[in-house]
Amino acid sequence: MSGGYATRVLSDKLRPIIEPVTSGVGRALARAGATPNGLTAAGLLAVVGCSGLIVAGHARLAGVLLIPSVILDVLDGALARATGRVSKWGGYFDSVADRIADAALLGAIAYAAASVNSRLLAAAMGAMVLSFLVSYARAKAEALGFSAAGGPGERPERAAVLIAGLVFNLVEAAVWVIIALALITFVVRCAAVRRQAMSS
Repeated sequence: MSGGYATRVLSDKLRPIIEPVTSGVGRALARAGATPNGLTAAGLLAVVGCSGLIVAGHARLAGVLLIPSVILDVLDGALARATGRVSKWGGYFDSVADRIADAALLGAIAYAAASVNSRLLAAAMGAMVLSFLVSYARAKAEALGFSAAGGPGERPERAAVLIAGLVFNLVEAAVWVIIALALITFVVRCAAVRRQAMSS
């Protein structure tokens, strides 16, 4: 099951509204013989393909094609619940796939910008580091028995900003927004863990 993106891709307010739809699709996929890890792998392959399009100079097409990969990342969790295949391995696999996807997309932007826009190159690398820190802050907190969820720059928000930036040819602006959101989220999570640690 998705342990990262798919379980958090919907906000707390939207999840109760949209989850019945994703659950229905998950059941249909189960009847068709699809597997949660298969969807996770398909979504990751789609992201890698989109990264290749970015490197080739087709950023807008990459942005459009990223939308189905996001849908796959939502549905792997729904499928896991529908089939009773929620597992630690599935959560781990999804989380690792999310990190690879982040690196592939932002790395592709950095590569494409390397010879033409040093500012975007640096920003994309910074966004990649901060994206990893957001995930690490939560994972480490939970490993220590604390809670560090939430923040305005979780992967769903970052993915939405990046897709918009690619589709509307505002890639650099999108990367800077991702940096800001991820930085705020990282600081918020660190502060939350510190409060819990000091009061325990």
